[in-house]
Amino acid sequence: MQPLSIVIKGDYFDCQIYRGRLYLWCFNGDLEVYDWTKIVHSFIKRETDKIAMTFSFLDGNYLYKSSLIELFRDSDFKKLLLKKFDKVSNKSFELSKRALGNCLLGTQDTPSGILPTDTEIYGNQLYFINEKGLYRGAAHRELANKYLVSSRPKKLWDCNLLSIKANKYPQLALSAGDEGLFELNMANNQPSNLNSVERAAPIFHLSSNHSSFSNYTYLDIYNSSLVHHSYLAQFKWNSIENNAGPPRFSRDYDGELNDQLIFRNGQDNHSISWGVDDKIYKPTDNGFEIVKYNRNAKVEDGQEKFQKLDSVTLRSWKGGIIGGGSAYFGVIVECDNALVVILSNGDIKTIPGPITRWRVYPRSLNYENHLHVILEDRVEIHSFNHDYFTDQRSKQFGIQFKNTYWKGRSSPSYFEDTDESLFT
Repeated sequence: MQPLSIVIKGDYFDCQIYRGRLYLWCFNGDLEVYDWTKIVHSFIKRETDKIAMTFSFLDGNYLYKSSLIELFRDSDFKKLLLKKFDKVSNKSFELSKRALGNCLLGTQDTPSGILPTDTEIYGNQLYFINEKGLYRGAAHRELANKYLVSSRPKKLWDCNLLSIKANKYPQLALSAGDEGLFELNMANNQPSNLNSVERAAPIFHLSSNHSSFSNYTYLDIYNSSLVHHSYLAQFKWNSIENNAGPPRFSRDYDGELNDQLIFRNGQDNHSISWGVDDKIYKPTDNGFEIVKYNRNAKVEDGQEKFQKLDSVTLRSWKGGIIGGGSAYFGVIVECDNALVVILSNGDIKTIPGPITRWRVYPRSLNYENHLHVILEDRVEIHSFNHDYFTDQRSKQFGIQFKNTYWKGRSSPSYFEDTDESLFT
Protein backbone atom coordinates (compact mmCIF):
# COMPACT_ATOMS: atom_id res chain seq x y z
CA MET A 1 0.00 0.00 0.00
CA GLN A 2 1.70 3.15 -1.23
CA PRO A 3 1.72 6.33 0.89
CA LEU A 4 -0.08 9.38 -0.44
CA SER A 5 1.90 12.60 -0.79
CA ILE A 6 1.22 16.31 -1.13
CA VAL A 7 4.11 18.45 -2.38
CA ILE A 8 4.25 22.18 -1.62
CA LYS A 9 6.82 24.09 -3.63
CA GLY A 10 8.88 26.72 -1.83
CA ASP A 11 11.87 27.38 0.39
CA TYR A 12 10.93 26.64 4.00
CA PHE A 13 12.71 26.25 7.32
CA ASP A 14 10.17 24.55 9.60
CA CYS A 15 6.56 23.36 9.67
CA GLN A 16 3.79 22.44 12.08
CA ILE A 17 0.22 21.24 11.59
CA TYR A 18 -2.48 21.80 14.17
CA ARG A 19 -6.29 21.79 14.15
CA GLY A 20 -6.72 22.29 10.43
CA ARG A 21 -3.94 24.82 9.95
CA LEU A 22 -0.53 24.37 8.37
CA TYR A 23 2.24 26.59 9.73
CA LEU A 24 5.28 27.22 7.51
CA TRP A 25 8.35 29.18 8.57
CA CYS A 26 10.25 30.83 5.72
CA PHE A 27 13.96 31.61 5.61
CA ASN A 28 13.13 35.31 5.18
CA GLY A 29 11.61 35.33 8.68
CA ASP A 30 7.94 35.10 7.68
CA LEU A 31 5.49 32.73 9.36
CA GLU A 32 2.74 31.68 6.93
CA VAL A 33 -0.49 30.07 8.13
CA TYR A 34 -2.61 28.06 5.67
CA ASP A 35 -6.02 26.45 5.67
CA TRP A 36 -4.99 22.79 5.58
CA THR A 37 -8.53 21.52 4.96
CA LYS A 38 -8.84 23.77 1.93
CA ILE A 39 -5.49 22.53 0.60
CA VAL A 40 -6.64 18.90 0.82
CA HIS A 41 -10.07 19.60 -0.65
CA SER A 42 -8.42 21.31 -3.63
CA PHE A 43 -7.14 17.88 -4.70
CA ILE A 44 -10.48 16.06 -4.40
CA LYS A 45 -11.86 16.04 -7.91
CA ARG A 46 -14.26 13.12 -7.53
CA GLU A 47 -16.65 12.31 -4.72
CA THR A 48 -15.39 8.72 -4.70
CA ASP A 49 -11.93 9.98 -3.66
CA LYS A 50 -13.19 11.92 -0.65
CA ILE A 51 -13.04 9.05 1.85
CA ALA A 52 -9.44 8.12 1.10
CA MET A 53 -8.23 11.72 1.04
CA THR A 54 -10.04 12.57 4.28
CA PHE A 55 -8.67 9.59 6.19
CA SER A 56 -5.20 10.15 4.73
CA PHE A 57 -4.72 13.86 5.38
CA LEU A 58 -7.47 15.21 7.65
CA ASP A 59 -8.56 12.52 10.11
CA GLY A 60 -5.82 9.94 10.48
CA ASN A 61 -7.17 8.70 13.81
CA TYR A 62 -10.60 7.73 12.50
CA LEU A 63 -9.68 4.30 11.14
CA TYR A 64 -8.11 3.26 14.46
CA LYS A 65 -11.50 3.34 16.17
CA SER A 66 -12.48 0.00 17.67
CA SER A 67 -15.80 -0.11 15.81
CA LEU A 68 -14.02 0.15 12.46
CA ILE A 69 -11.34 -2.35 13.43
CA GLU A 70 -14.17 -4.87 13.77
CA LEU A 71 -15.31 -3.99 10.25
CA PHE A 72 -11.79 -4.66 8.95
CA ARG A 73 -12.34 -8.31 9.88
CA ASP A 74 -14.85 -8.36 7.04
CA SER A 75 -12.70 -9.04 3.96
CA ASP A 76 -15.21 -7.40 1.59
CA PHE A 77 -15.20 -4.15 3.56
CA LYS A 78 -11.41 -4.20 3.83
CA LYS A 79 -10.97 -4.77 0.09
CA LEU A 80 -13.36 -1.90 -0.72
CA LEU A 81 -11.46 0.53 1.50
CA LEU A 82 -8.07 -0.58 0.16
CA LYS A 83 -9.36 -0.11 -3.36
CA LYS A 84 -10.29 3.49 -2.57
CA PHE A 85 -6.77 4.17 -1.27
CA ASP A 86 -5.22 2.52 -4.32
CA LYS A 87 -7.21 4.73 -6.70
CA VAL A 88 -5.57 7.88 -5.37
CA SER A 89 -2.13 6.45 -4.50
CA ASN A 90 -0.77 6.85 -8.04
CA LYS A 91 -1.86 10.48 -8.37
CA SER A 92 0.45 13.46 -8.06
CA PHE A 93 -0.68 16.13 -5.60
CA GLU A 94 1.58 19.12 -6.15
CA LEU A 95 0.78 22.65 -5.09
CA SER A 96 2.39 25.62 -6.77
CA LYS A 97 3.15 28.81 -4.87
CA ARG A 98 0.23 30.50 -6.61
CA ALA A 99 -2.24 27.75 -5.77
CA LEU A 100 -0.97 27.70 -2.21
CA GLY A 101 -1.71 31.43 -1.96
CA ASN A 102 -5.41 30.71 -2.41
CA CYS A 103 -5.33 28.83 0.91
CA LEU A 104 -3.38 31.46 2.87
CA LEU A 105 -4.96 32.58 6.15
CA GLY A 106 -2.27 35.00 7.23
CA THR A 107 1.39 36.04 7.09
CA GLN A 108 3.40 37.64 9.87
CA ASP A 109 6.91 38.03 11.19
CA THR A 110 7.99 34.99 13.13
CA PRO A 111 7.40 35.61 16.86
CA SER A 112 10.46 37.16 18.58
CA GLY A 113 11.91 37.98 15.14
CA ILE A 114 14.41 35.09 15.18
CA LEU A 115 13.97 31.82 13.27
CA PRO A 116 13.19 29.11 15.83
CA THR A 117 15.56 26.27 16.55
CA ASP A 118 12.57 24.04 17.28
CA THR A 119 8.80 24.37 17.69
CA GLU A 120 5.80 22.57 19.20
CA ILE A 121 2.10 23.45 19.27
CA TYR A 122 0.06 22.20 22.19
CA GLY A 123 -3.17 23.40 23.78
CA ASN A 124 -3.52 26.31 21.33
CA GLN A 125 -0.06 27.51 22.35
CA LEU A 126 3.07 27.73 20.23
CA TYR A 127 6.21 26.79 22.14
CA PHE A 128 9.48 27.60 20.43
CA ILE A 129 13.16 28.02 21.17
CA ASN A 130 15.97 30.11 19.76
CA GLU A 131 19.36 31.22 21.06
CA LYS A 132 17.66 33.62 23.47
CA GLY A 133 15.54 31.01 25.25
CA LEU A 134 12.17 29.24 25.49
CA TYR A 135 8.97 31.10 24.54
CA ARG A 136 5.22 30.53 24.52
CA GLY A 137 2.56 32.41 22.57
CA ALA A 138 -1.06 31.88 21.60
CA ALA A 139 -1.65 29.96 18.37
CA HIS A 140 -4.76 28.97 16.44
CA ARG A 141 -6.25 32.39 17.12
CA GLU A 142 -9.50 33.57 15.58
CA LEU A 143 -9.24 34.66 11.93
CA ALA A 144 -10.38 38.14 12.92
CA ASN A 145 -7.03 38.67 14.67
CA LYS A 146 -4.34 40.56 12.79
CA TYR A 147 -1.83 37.92 13.87
CA LEU A 148 -2.91 34.25 13.96
CA VAL A 149 0.03 33.55 16.26
CA SER A 150 0.77 35.95 19.09
CA SER A 151 3.34 38.53 18.04
CA ARG A 152 4.26 39.08 21.69
CA PRO A 153 5.18 35.66 23.07
CA LYS A 154 6.07 35.20 26.71
CA LYS A 155 9.63 34.25 27.52
CA LEU A 156 9.61 31.28 29.89
CA TRP A 157 13.34 30.66 30.26
CA ASP A 158 16.59 32.09 28.95
CA CYS A 159 18.41 28.77 28.46
CA ASN A 160 19.73 28.11 24.93
CA LEU A 161 18.03 24.77 24.19
CA LEU A 162 18.71 22.37 21.33
CA SER A 163 15.26 20.78 20.98
CA ILE A 164 11.84 20.46 22.62
CA LYS A 165 9.25 17.70 22.46
CA ALA A 166 5.66 17.86 23.71
CA ASN A 167 3.99 15.00 25.51
CA LYS A 168 0.34 14.07 25.09
CA TYR A 169 -0.26 15.87 28.37
CA PRO A 170 0.96 19.37 29.35
CA GLN A 171 4.66 18.56 29.58
CA LEU A 172 7.61 19.37 27.34
CA ALA A 173 10.96 17.61 27.36
CA LEU A 174 13.75 20.20 27.03
CA SER A 175 17.17 19.18 25.70
CA ALA A 176 19.91 21.61 26.66
CA GLY A 177 23.11 20.01 25.39
CA ASP A 178 25.86 20.09 28.04
CA GLU A 179 23.40 21.58 30.55
CA GLY A 180 21.45 18.31 30.48
CA LEU A 181 17.79 17.31 30.33
CA PHE A 182 14.95 19.44 31.71
CA GLU A 183 11.15 19.27 31.68
CA LEU A 184 8.49 21.95 31.57
CA ASN A 185 5.67 20.35 33.56
CA MET A 186 2.38 22.25 33.50
CA ALA A 187 0.33 19.39 34.96
CA ASN A 188 -1.02 19.19 38.50
CA ASN A 189 1.08 16.11 39.26
CA GLN A 190 4.45 17.83 39.44
CA PRO A 191 7.36 15.95 41.03
CA SER A 192 7.62 16.18 44.80
CA ASN A 193 11.35 15.36 44.80
CA LEU A 194 12.52 18.09 42.38
CA ASN A 195 12.56 21.88 42.61
CA SER A 196 11.82 24.22 39.73
CA VAL A 197 14.85 26.03 38.32
CA GLU A 198 12.82 29.00 37.10
CA ARG A 199 10.37 31.25 38.94
CA ALA A 200 8.34 32.12 35.85
CA ALA A 201 7.66 28.52 34.81
CA PRO A 202 7.60 25.00 36.33
CA ILE A 203 10.88 23.81 34.75
CA PHE A 204 12.65 20.90 36.44
CA HIS A 205 16.26 19.74 35.98
CA LEU A 206 16.22 15.97 35.47
CA SER A 207 19.82 15.17 34.60
CA SER A 208 23.16 16.91 34.03
CA ASN A 209 24.16 14.36 31.40
CA HIS A 210 24.27 15.61 27.82
CA SER A 211 21.00 15.91 25.88
CA SER A 212 20.78 16.36 22.10
CA PHE A 213 17.06 15.55 21.77
CA SER A 214 14.48 13.59 23.71
CA ASN A 215 11.02 12.07 23.52
CA TYR A 216 8.45 10.50 25.81
CA THR A 217 8.23 6.78 26.41
CA TYR A 218 5.01 6.54 28.37
CA LEU A 219 5.74 7.86 31.88
CA ASP A 220 9.44 8.28 31.14
CA ILE A 221 11.61 10.37 28.81
CA TYR A 222 14.18 8.82 26.52
CA ASN A 223 17.17 11.14 26.26
CA SER A 224 19.34 10.92 23.14
CA SER A 225 22.89 12.21 23.03
CA LEU A 226 25.16 12.60 20.03
CA VAL A 227 28.32 12.87 22.17
CA HIS A 228 27.71 10.73 25.27
CA HIS A 229 25.59 7.77 26.29
CA SER A 230 21.85 8.02 25.79
CA TYR A 231 19.62 7.07 28.69
CA LEU A 232 16.08 6.55 29.91
CA ALA A 233 15.02 9.20 32.43
CA GLN A 234 12.65 7.26 34.67
CA PHE A 235 9.66 8.40 36.71
CA LYS A 236 7.38 6.71 39.21
CA TRP A 237 4.00 7.44 40.76
CA ASN A 238 3.78 8.34 44.44
CA SER A 239 0.44 8.79 46.13
CA ILE A 240 -0.24 11.86 48.25
CA GLU A 241 -2.86 11.68 51.00
CA ASN A 242 -5.76 14.07 50.54
CA ASN A 243 -8.05 14.58 53.53
CA ALA A 244 -10.65 16.25 51.32
CA GLY A 245 -10.99 13.31 48.91
CA PRO A 246 -9.19 10.53 47.08
CA PRO A 247 -5.37 10.58 47.06
CA ARG A 248 -3.51 12.52 44.42
CA PHE A 249 -0.47 11.26 42.58
CA SER A 250 2.89 12.94 42.04
CA ARG A 251 5.07 11.90 39.12
CA ASP A 252 8.46 11.76 40.82
CA TYR A 253 11.84 11.42 39.19
CA ASP A 254 13.39 7.96 39.65
CA GLY A 255 16.87 8.24 38.11
CA GLU A 256 18.28 7.26 34.74
CA LEU A 257 19.10 4.01 32.98
CA ASN A 258 22.06 3.96 30.59
CA ASP A 259 21.37 2.60 27.09
CA GLN A 260 24.17 0.05 27.57
CA LEU A 261 21.95 -1.68 30.12
CA ILE A 262 18.94 -1.45 27.82
CA PHE A 263 20.70 -3.04 24.84
CA ARG A 264 23.01 -5.17 26.96
CA ASN A 265 25.77 -5.15 24.35
CA GLY A 266 28.55 -4.28 26.76
CA GLN A 267 30.13 -1.93 24.22
CA ASP A 268 31.43 1.38 25.48
CA ASN A 269 30.45 3.40 22.40
CA HIS A 270 28.62 6.69 22.15
CA SER A 271 26.45 5.99 19.12
CA ILE A 272 23.08 7.64 19.42
CA SER A 273 19.93 5.78 20.43
CA TRP A 274 16.33 6.96 20.63
CA GLY A 275 13.00 5.78 21.95
CA VAL A 276 9.30 6.57 21.71
CA ASP A 277 6.74 4.73 23.84
CA ASP A 278 7.13 0.94 23.51
CA LYS A 279 10.27 0.68 21.33
CA ILE A 280 13.88 1.87 21.58
CA TYR A 281 16.38 1.93 18.69
CA LYS A 282 20.17 1.96 18.53
CA PRO A 283 22.52 2.03 15.50
CA THR A 284 24.83 -0.86 14.70
CA ASP A 285 27.78 -0.98 12.29
CA ASN A 286 25.47 -1.42 9.29
CA GLY A 287 21.98 -0.54 10.51
CA PHE A 288 20.15 -0.53 13.81
CA GLU A 289 18.56 -2.85 16.37
CA ILE A 290 15.19 -2.64 18.11
CA VAL A 291 14.30 -3.31 21.73
CA LYS A 292 10.72 -3.50 23.00
CA TYR A 293 10.11 -1.67 26.26
CA ASN A 294 7.53 -3.17 28.60
CA ARG A 295 7.34 -0.70 31.46
CA ASN A 296 4.86 -2.82 33.41
CA ALA A 297 6.78 -6.09 33.13
CA LYS A 298 6.52 -8.29 36.21
CA VAL A 299 10.20 -8.99 36.72
CA GLU A 300 9.45 -11.28 39.67
CA ASP A 301 7.49 -13.51 37.28
CA GLY A 302 10.34 -13.68 34.76
CA GLN A 303 9.05 -10.96 32.43
CA GLU A 304 11.65 -8.70 30.83
CA LYS A 305 11.36 -4.93 30.62
CA PHE A 306 13.64 -4.82 27.57
CA GLN A 307 13.40 -7.48 24.89
CA LYS A 308 15.35 -7.44 21.64
CA LEU A 309 13.01 -7.66 18.66
CA ASP A 310 15.05 -7.38 15.49
CA SER A 311 18.04 -5.92 13.67
CA VAL A 312 17.83 -4.03 10.38
CA THR A 313 20.55 -3.56 7.77
CA LEU A 314 20.70 -0.32 5.79
CA ARG A 315 22.51 0.24 2.51
CA SER A 316 25.87 1.91 2.95
CA TRP A 317 25.17 4.82 0.55
CA LYS A 318 22.62 6.22 3.00
CA GLY A 319 25.45 7.07 5.40
CA GLY A 320 25.66 7.02 9.17
CA ILE A 321 22.63 7.38 11.43
CA ILE A 322 22.38 10.83 13.01
CA GLY A 323 18.87 10.73 14.46
CA GLY A 324 15.54 8.98 14.51
CA GLY A 325 11.96 8.94 15.63
CA SER A 326 8.90 6.76 15.63
CA ALA A 327 5.23 6.93 14.74
CA TYR A 328 2.41 4.41 14.55
CA PHE A 329 3.15 3.77 10.88
CA GLY A 330 6.83 2.89 11.43
CA VAL A 331 10.28 4.04 12.47
CA ILE A 332 12.02 7.04 10.88
CA VAL A 333 15.81 6.85 10.61
CA GLU A 334 17.73 10.00 9.68
CA CYS A 335 20.99 9.22 7.90
CA ASP A 336 23.70 11.47 6.47
CA ASN A 337 22.35 11.13 2.92
CA ALA A 338 18.71 10.08 3.26
CA LEU A 339 15.64 9.77 5.45
CA VAL A 340 14.61 6.10 5.74
CA VAL A 341 11.13 5.00 6.83
CA ILE A 342 10.72 1.35 7.79
CA LEU A 343 6.97 0.83 7.81
CA SER A 344 5.11 -1.25 10.37
CA ASN A 345 4.33 -3.80 7.63
CA GLY A 346 8.04 -4.19 6.78
CA ASP A 347 8.10 -2.06 3.62
CA ILE A 348 10.79 0.61 3.26
CA LYS A 349 10.51 4.13 1.84
CA THR A 350 13.69 6.13 1.25
CA ILE A 351 13.72 9.90 0.75
CA PRO A 352 17.13 11.04 -0.58
CA GLY A 353 18.68 14.11 1.04
CA PRO A 354 19.71 16.69 1.77
CA ILE A 355 16.95 16.94 4.37
CA THR A 356 16.39 20.31 6.06
CA ARG A 357 13.98 19.01 8.72
CA TRP A 358 11.34 16.34 9.24
CA ARG A 359 8.44 15.93 11.63
CA VAL A 360 5.93 13.29 12.73
CA TYR A 361 2.90 13.84 14.98
CA PRO A 362 2.14 10.60 16.88
CA ARG A 363 0.45 12.47 19.75
CA SER A 364 -1.89 14.53 17.58
CA LEU A 365 -5.58 13.74 17.22
CA ASN A 366 -5.75 13.83 13.42
CA TYR A 367 -2.27 13.72 11.90
CA GLU A 368 -0.55 10.72 13.48
CA ASN A 369 -0.17 9.15 10.01
CA HIS A 370 1.73 12.19 8.65
CA LEU A 371 5.43 12.55 7.88
CA HIS A 372 6.47 16.09 6.91
CA VAL A 373 9.82 16.40 5.16
CA ILE A 374 11.38 19.76 4.30
CA LEU A 375 13.83 19.62 1.40
CA GLU A 376 15.72 22.37 -0.44
CA ASP A 377 12.84 23.56 -2.62
CA ARG A 378 9.69 21.97 -1.23
CA VAL A 379 7.77 20.41 1.63
CA GLU A 380 6.62 16.84 1.16
CA ILE A 381 3.66 15.74 3.30
CA HIS A 382 3.39 11.96 3.26
CA SER A 383 0.40 10.04 4.58
CA PHE A 384 0.89 6.38 5.55
CA ASN A 385 -2.31 4.38 5.81
CA HIS A 386 -1.25 0.73 6.01
CA ASP A 387 -1.02 0.58 9.80
CA TYR A 388 -4.79 0.48 10.31
CA PHE A 389 -4.68 -3.05 8.88
CA THR A 390 -1.65 -4.18 10.92
CA ASP A 391 -1.70 -6.36 14.03
CA GLN A 392 -0.62 -3.80 16.65
CA ARG A 393 0.62 -6.33 19.20
CA SER A 394 2.99 -8.19 16.89
CA LYS A 395 4.40 -5.42 14.70
CA GLN A 396 8.17 -4.92 14.89
CA PHE A 397 8.40 -1.31 13.68
CA GLY A 398 6.60 1.74 14.98
CA ILE A 399 4.57 2.55 18.08
CA GLN A 400 1.90 0.10 19.16
CA PHE A 401 -1.48 1.83 18.97
CA LYS A 402 -3.57 1.46 22.11
CA ASN A 403 -6.93 2.99 22.91
CA THR A 404 -7.33 2.41 26.63
CA TYR A 405 -7.65 4.72 29.59
CA TRP A 406 -7.02 4.37 33.30
CA LYS A 407 -10.28 3.71 35.11
CA GLY A 408 -10.33 3.43 38.88
CA ARG A 409 -6.99 1.69 39.44
CA SER A 410 -5.09 2.23 42.67
CA SER A 411 -2.44 4.15 40.73
CA PRO A 412 -1.81 5.05 37.10
CA SER A 413 0.78 2.90 35.36
CA TYR A 414 1.85 5.09 32.45
CA PHE A 415 0.54 8.02 30.43
CA GLU A 416 -1.29 6.32 27.63
CA ASP A 417 -3.77 4.50 29.83
CA THR A 418 -4.15 7.26 32.38
CA ASP A 419 -7.21 9.42 32.83
CA GLU A 420 -6.46 12.85 31.36
CA SER A 421 -7.95 14.71 34.34
CA LEU A 422 -4.83 13.83 36.32
CA PHE A 423 -2.77 16.11 34.13
CA THR A 424 -4.91 19.22 33.76
